Order: sequence, then structure tokens, then C-alpha cells
Amino acid sequence: MPRLYFYSTLFCMAFGLHFMSTPVMSDEGNEDRKWTPTKMFEKKDTNKDGFLTLEEFKQGGNKKFLQNADNRFAKLDTNHDDKVSPDELKAGWADMTRNKKKSSSLEK
Repeated sequence: MPRLYFYSTLFCMAFGLHFMSTPVMSDEGNEDRKWTPTKMFEKKDTNKDGFLTLEEFKQGGNKKFLQNADNRFAKLDTNHDDKVSPDELKAGWADMTRNKKKSSSLEK
């Protein structure tokens, strides 16, 4: 009987420790996963020239994103040179993502 008690106690402790050590999803834990203007720019600027073309902007977009990609790109390209700079992307980020937070608070 003492062995059964020992093994059941050991099992309960291991089981409890497993759930206590499971990471809790918090906002801080998701900071690295948030899509920021800088992360988007770095990923989409495939030729690393410091600008996004319309083709680069569309790259990897889902069907919904691609439906409005031309209009979004035109709104971001404020100087109408057919490319988007990092500053243009940061300036238009809140409108593009429908996130009304200041873009400075998104860049950490």
C-alpha cells in the first residue's frame, strides 16, 4: 500500500508541475509575434533595395489582402514614385491595419 501511495503522489506532482510550467499567453509573450511596419518591410523587401514595389507588397498576401492591395499601396506611396519607403509604410500603418494606435507605439 505505501508504494501505491508513493506512485500516486509522484504522478500528481508531475501532473501538477506540467500544468504549472505551461506558458501563459500574455501580451508580453506575443510582442515578438506582432506584425510591425519594420517586420513587414524587412520580410517583403526581397531585393533589399530599401523600397517596396507593388509586386513585393503583394507577395505572400492572402486573397482578402490582395483584393485591396493596389489601393493600399497607392495610399502608402505618398510621393507617387511607384515604391514605398519604410517611412511611408510607418506613416500609413495605422490606416492600413485598421489599428488606430499611434505608429510610434507599435514600434518598439
